[in-house]
Amino acid sequence: MDNYTLRSGETIDISCLRDTDREHISRIEKLIADSADYHEVYREAFAPLKEGRGFTAKSLLELHNTPQYKIVLDMVTRYWERMSSPTRQ
Repeated sequence: MDNYTLRSGETIDISCLRDTDREHISRIEKLIADSADYHEVYREAFAPLKEGRGFTAKSLLELHNTPQYKIVLDMVTRYWERMSSPTRQ
């Protein structure tokens, strides 16, 4: 995957991300593809935030605007919508 299109329509070039960020996104993709429990996907997706107990409002805003966070949040949101859909069987 070279680009990721968010639900908002914004396209993010994944090739510009660090290797560790791309690996993190790939782990989330694999969990979703394997139909993992939503809470497991959520925990894995946002695990890097656990390291940030010293966040400030400014640093959280900066994190929220990073391409990696935008992609992971979008993936988790789409997964939640799919898992909670009344047509899901």
